[in-house]
Order: sequence, then C-alpha cells, then structure tokens
Amino acid sequence: MGLSPEFIALQESLVGRYSLERELGRGGMGTVYLARDVRLDRPVAIKFLCSDLAADPEARSRFLHEARTAARLAHPHIVPIYAVESDGPRPFLVMALVDGETLGARLRRRGALPPDEGERLLRELAWALGYAHAQGVIHRDITLENVLIERQSGRVLLGDFGLAIASGAIESRPRFGTPGYLAPEVIRGESATPASDLYALGVVTWHALAGRAPFEADTPAALLAKHLVQPPLPLAPQARGVSRRVVAAVEQCLAKDPDARPAGAEALLALLERAPEPVAIAPALRHWFTRWERFRPIYSLATPILAVQTWLLVWGSQNFESESMLVAAAISSVLTVTAIPILGHLGFEAWALRALHRVGFGIADIRAAYPLWRDALERDRRKEGLPPLPGRVVLDLTVIGAVVLAVVFVFIYPNVDNWYTWGPEAAYVKNTILAMSSSLYLATLTGIGIGFASPGFRIAPGGRFRRRVERFWQSRFAAAVTTLASLGQQHRLPAASTLHRNTELVLGLAVDDLWHAIPATLREGLGDVPALAHTLQGSAVELRDIADRLRESERDTGHDEAEQQRVVAARQAVEHRHREAVATLERLRLQLLRLVAVKEQSHELTAYLAEARELEQSLLTDLSAHNEVRVLLGRPARRVDATPTPTPKAA
Repeated sequence: MGLSPEFIALQESLVGRYSLERELGRGGMGTVYLARDVRLDRPVAIKFLCSDLAADPEARSRFLHEARTAARLAHPHIVPIYAVESDGPRPFLVMALVDGETLGARLRRRGALPPDEGERLLRELAWALGYAHAQGVIHRDITLENVLIERQSGRVLLGDFGLAIASGAIESRPRFGTPGYLAPEVIRGESATPASDLYALGVVTWHALAGRAPFEADTPAALLAKHLVQPPLPLAPQARGVSRRVVAAVEQCLAKDPDARPAGAEALLALLERAPEPVAIAPALRHWFTRWERFRPIYSLATPILAVQTWLLVWGSQNFESESMLVAAAISSVLTVTAIPILGHLGFEAWALRALHRVGFGIADIRAAYPLWRDALERDRRKEGLPPLPGRVVLDLTVIGAVVLAVVFVFIYPNVDNWYTWGPEAAYVKNTILAMSSSLYLATLTGIGIGFASPGFRIAPGGRFRRRVERFWQSRFAAAVTTLASLGQQHRLPAASTLHRNTELVLGLAVDDLWHAIPATLREGLGDVPALAHTLQGSAVELRDIADRLRESERDTGHDEAEQQRVVAARQAVEHRHREAVATLERLRLQLLRLVAVKEQSHELTAYLAEARELEQSLLTDLSAHNEVRVLLGRPARRVDATPTPTPKAA
C-alpha cells in the first residue's frame, strides 16, 4: 500500500478511471503501479514517466514512442498497451498486468528450462515475432529481461518495445541494443531486420535451454567479437533431452549469415504447434483446490486398516462365540464408513480453510475462482483420456463387492432363520455368511483404499457431484463455515495475487485492510465502515450477476420486440447501478487512504460516508425490487427477509 504524497496525487488524478493498489517497481524511465481499470473491471499495470524525465522533451518523446509502437500490436504473447496519455505533467501508459517474472529471473532462480518449457518458449516468442514483423515492427531488443513468464499459466509474453522500429525506417540517431543479443550484421552497422530478431530469439532460447549464454566474455567488446565471428557451441550436449528439431531450429537462428537463418518466424512455428492452456488462478487457491491430493494418501492407508479391525472382531466372535465382539464389529463397521471419515475430513477442511484465510483468501475468492478451476480439470481430463485399465477394474470390483454386501445384510442374513426353522443349520449358515461377508467387507474397503490412489477413482469435473460441491460453496452455509474455520486468527494478510478477483471484491478488501490500519482514535464517530463496504460490495456482486444474465437473455432469439426492449432497458439500468456501487467503493477507499496518510479526520470524509450510506440504502431498496427481473430471468424471487439491513449511521 503506497501512502506517499506522490501516490495520493497520482490516485486523485485517476479517480473514476483507475484505482491504484501498490507500486510494482521503479526503473530508469518511470514507476509501475498495480491498478484496477474501474470501467472495464480488470487488473492493469500503469507506467508513469519519472518527474525529471517528463520535463525532458527527448525522454518524453522516447517514452511515448515505446507506448505508441507497442500499442499497434495486439497478440496473446505481446504485452498489450491499453492506453497512453501525454497531456498531463507526467505521461503514462496503461499495460496489461502480467503476474509473473522475467525469463532472466526464472533462470537465476531455477536454472535451465525443461525441454518442453523451452520448446514452448521458442514457439510462443516466434508466434509473437511473426505477428510483429507482419505488422511492420522490428523489436531490436529481445533479451532475457524483456521476456515475461506468466506465473499461473506459464504463458510467455514479449515486452518492452522501447527500441522497436518500423521496417525500412531510418533513424537520425540509431540505438544499438543489448550487446549479448546483437546479430552480426547489426554489429557491423547494418540496419536491423526481422532476421536480426530471429538471431536474438536464438540467443534467448539457447540460454534458456542450456542455462547459460552461448557466448560469454569479460568485456562488451570481446562479447561482440564472439557474436561476430565465433560459432556457438553445439546445443544438444548442453541441453539434455531437447528434441533434435528444436536444436536444429535454435542453431539455424544463430547462423552468422542472415540468409542462412529461417526465412521468417513462420518457419519456426511450423515445427512447434502445441497450443497453450492458461489457467489464471492464484497459487494459494490452486493449493486449496488440490487439497484432496494431500488427503488421498491418508484415506488410502486408513480405509483398509480400519476394515482389518472389523474383520478381526468378526473372526473373534466366531472363534470365541462372543456376542459382544459381534456387536463391536457392527459398530466399528458403521464408524469406519461414516463418523470416522466424516470427522477426519471436516478437520482437514477446517485446516485447509484456515491456511487459505491466513494468506488473504476467503469465500468470495473461492466462488470467483471455482469456474476457472472446473475448466482446468475438464481440459486435463480431455488430455488424459480414459483412466488406466487397472484402476477401472478395481473400481468395478469394489462397486460389485459393495452391492453384494448390501444385498446380503439387507435381504439374506436377516431371513436365514425363516429358511432353516429347525435350528442348527440356520446357525451354521449365518456363521458362514458372516465369515464370507467379513472377508468381502475387508476386500471391498481395501479396494476403496487402493482406489483413492488410483486414477480409476477420478470424479468427473462437470458431473453431478462436482456441480453440487460448487453450489455448496456458493451458499450462505459455506460462508458461515469459512467464517467459523477462521475464528481466532489474526486479521488476514493481503493476498499476493488478485487476478481472479472482480473490481468490487478488490476494493472491498482494500477498504477492510485500510480500516484495520487506521488507529482506533481516528475511527471514532465514523460508524461501521467495513460493514458499509461489505454491503456495497455484495450489492455490486449481485448487480453484476443480474446484468450478466440479462446480457445472456438479450441473445435469446425467442423474445418478441417488446420483451427484448424490456430486457435491454433492465440491463442498462442494472449496469448503471453497478457502476455507482463500484465508484462509491473506490471513493471510500480513497477517503480512507487520505485518512491513513494525513492522520486527521475531515468534514469531507464524514460527508462522503453519509452519501455512501444513502446510496447503500438506495441499492438495497433496488435489489429488493428486482424480483420482477429475477422472474424474467427464470430465477427464484428473493425473500423479503433475505435483504441485508443498512449499516447504522455514525453516532
């Protein structure tokens, strides 16, 4: 959280358009902030030119040149520029937020890329360059630090077009680039071409696969000389496991003669055709969604062990003719399949929820990320195909064993006395059935234990069970369970990633964090501001949901003209109210930000809180009146007593 006068001044200049969250980094040209685009509801990075450079016409021109050149390009593997403004004292550009790290940082942290990741890097950068070259743009500065790797998906993006130039353009003051990536013809003073970019791409990929640069020297002059005349070492011995076609493509890119390199990026793409599968879920949430993978070994071991206890009790009851052992066997069997796993699982779930809350994620994050996780599971399932045959066989045999046990103990075992009314035979048959059933019970639960570790026991991502679980996490009961699980914890830390969050959730959490940062003496007389923000956030979420469903309804060709007009008008009205709620949350956050910075209440703050509470009341009234819209959408009408009450005014 930035509280400097510079931060507050920048935020004030952006009110209504962008909501700054924190500083991401500083460089020679400017400062980059994490922000939210309020109108379009997406996270962005805003790069402001430094104050000193903003007064320098040449530096200002260079900054704007980078923005305008990159803004021409729209490609999945090029960091996009959304907007650029140059009228103010500090020009800025708005970029897509890449939650990740540079390729250089990745190599320093973990060493060379695995062969499949290196191939993906080459393919995606070639795709980006092919597009840029087709648009008449030559990058001229492809380096490890200008390649970004998205954290969640592994997607590769090419950024920093500060040295980019249009094909065929002649600069009055040519700029050189980074020595370790320059093509021989550029070192000789010739103009950069698409082939020069391919040479730099070869250097980057060689370094990524081998873990070190293809040419190393103590001075820039010596390094340039090696690029000019010395052939690189063979890549294959330096990067074990890399396919021959990737090695051949990289070494061809590093040819000294531009004509010996691939004819263009398309020549590389022909060799590398796998499609990326990005999933934008924060690491802590991904860890929570995969918690079953950590529960699975415990279930796999505990299930057959608990079944052995029942089998031993049945064996003892037969050998020692003990009715008490038989009763104990029945009770232990029931506990094995009901209370013990349920209580154990609830304990694990509570532990996982507390761990998630500890790093700043709550029920709203789970709900927001669940559809993304379901899609990821569906993609994995399509990629994996059918489960392995042994797993499916174990599953089928286990189901058969469970059905046989149910039939035996529901229909056969209780009726043996009626079939053998003369006595001894009935007791013998019952003991035989009991002995065989106990062994079948042990085999069935052992099969279940094996199944927990077997791919044959996977739950379908889009099946009925998954849908019910997702509905559970959307319920109020789930919210109450999450709150209960986090009891006794300190105020949660701010989440490290917010890419899955919508704007109202981000702003609501920011207000909550700010409120806890304000000294108690400054909070006096302001009322329950977090509750106010929570109500505004919840109203915005519901308005967003209604607007989305109305937008879907607009595409329904079954409406007549009058009904279509009603849907459009309702959607526009709901969207207007949603924008009001988000704008109020944003301004509420800004007011608290000022309070933290100046440490003094103002009349403006109290007046704004009064306005926010009036809007809160208005929104709650509107949501209560939206039953007609809900019926129009085919959703159940809201109960009158389900509408939240407004937060009380300050004393």
